[in-house]
Amino acid sequence: MKDIQRSLLRERRALLEQWVHAPQKDRAEILVRIMDIDEQIEAAKSKQPRLPKKKVV
Repeated sequence: MKDIQRSLLRERRALLEQWVHAPQKDRAEILVRIMDIDEQIEAAKSKQPRLPKKKVV
């Protein structure tokens, strides 16, 4: 699961770099792709099992 998240984050960083240098007419399309990746990252986070919190005494 971490590999998927890592690859999504890598793709997101590359898209952000493209967005910075893209002409105005292409920026909206790149932004939508970034938002789709953000949704996939959030979905992957919610599927991860949560570790129980440590009890502090």
